[in-house]
Amino acid sequence: MNDSERNKPQGPVQGVWHASNVARRAYPGNNVVYSGGHATYCVWTRPMAVYAPSQEKTFFVFGDADNSPAISSYDHRSGALAPVVVLGSNDNMDAHKNPHLLIDEGGYLYVFFGCHNTPVYLTKSLRPYDISGWTTPAVVTDKVSYPQPWQLREGEVTVFYRRGTTHNAVESLIRSHDGGRTWDEPVDIVTPPPQNGVYAVTIADTGPYPRRLQMAWSLTRGDWWERYHLFYAYSDDGGDTWRRGDGTPYEGPITEPTSEMLYESEVPDRGVWLQDIQMDALGNPYILFIDGNTLTYECHWKLAERSTGEWRIHEVATSDHMYDVGVVLPLAPEDLRVWGPTSPSQPHEDGGEIEEWQSRDGGVTWRNTKHITSGSQYSHNHVKAVFGPARGDFRVFWTYGDSKSPPATRDVALYYYGEESDKPVRMVLRYAE
Repeated sequence: MNDSERNKPQGPVQGVWHASNVARRAYPGNNVVYSGGHATYCVWTRPMAVYAPSQEKTFFVFGDADNSPAISSYDHRSGALAPVVVLGSNDNMDAHKNPHLLIDEGGYLYVFFGCHNTPVYLTKSLRPYDISGWTTPAVVTDKVSYPQPWQLREGEVTVFYRRGTTHNAVESLIRSHDGGRTWDEPVDIVTPPPQNGVYAVTIADTGPYPRRLQMAWSLTRGDWWERYHLFYAYSDDGGDTWRRGDGTPYEGPITEPTSEMLYESEVPDRGVWLQDIQMDALGNPYILFIDGNTLTYECHWKLAERSTGEWRIHEVATSDHMYDVGVVLPLAPEDLRVWGPTSPSQPHEDGGEIEEWQSRDGGVTWRNTKHITSGSQYSHNHVKAVFGPARGDFRVFWTYGDSKSPPATRDVALYYYGEESDKPVRMVLRYAE
């Protein structure tokens, strides 16, 4: 597909505004459960940003105002943002269809998009580290949600995804050995009980092949608020076999009775909302999640970590909505940080003011060390970490917009930030000509 077929007329770029269209058990007075600026929605849409060391650039994807998958890059040498290229189209303004990004060992960029229990599309850059030309989007497989792509073995792309409907689904993987042209048959990893679903997040290391892949998930049944427990597994062989945190093997596929449960939450009117999974330099996992009251929307941000050889759960912060989304960042052995909307700007709407929480003792205790944003009229949300050896001037990015439904404005902006920044930067983006 040539550039003129993909690119939009030159002009300012904004993100997608999206609402859940679900009113059941919405916070009293709200019309829907969640809504707002969703260019970087949702937790399971990952990776959305990847750092390329050889180019000194961070490539990132998002959903634009038309809900189309879009890509740009940030040059760490000049501070310039590349003109935005549109890679395809999504129907029905459903931000669950936002794009996911992979950069393979040769520098080719893969963008997966367009799926919410529908076909997933892949488009691939024609040249390494170059966003100006792309293959025509092609279907990878059907009935897919949240495709999370990684390169775990040389010459092989592996995509982890949910297969099936929200409350009757399994977590699966699919592999390509020829750069995304053809795909093997899916392999099931986690198989919940019938009429249950799975929400999983994954993270891969960046060392020699085969690379370790770590996965955390919760299960769901019934309605949207019935999400329970936190589970974990990892693989050191590209997803062929899986182990618990202590190294004991699973007999696959993994079922609920055999799963390693890190946090039990089967309490009426409470549920688990995953936020992020990351790993430190030693490969230890850090899992950020919310234990939320689905009647009052009181939320406790918690961290599960295994840096001492045993799983520990720590209280981090509180907020007022289950769809407040942040990240955990293991910057150094004695420097753990959480960046997320833990202070409301629009009370009991998803998102808020982005705050920094820091731990100097491995996650046991936390202090609110910085108000990254303040005085905002609308809401910041859906903070996404840059994968790979990210740089301190652009370590995360997120979306800003009106979280009320209907909104006063559908204007949606994107910000980036890092620990070396004085303050977050609002992106000024334009479409490629």
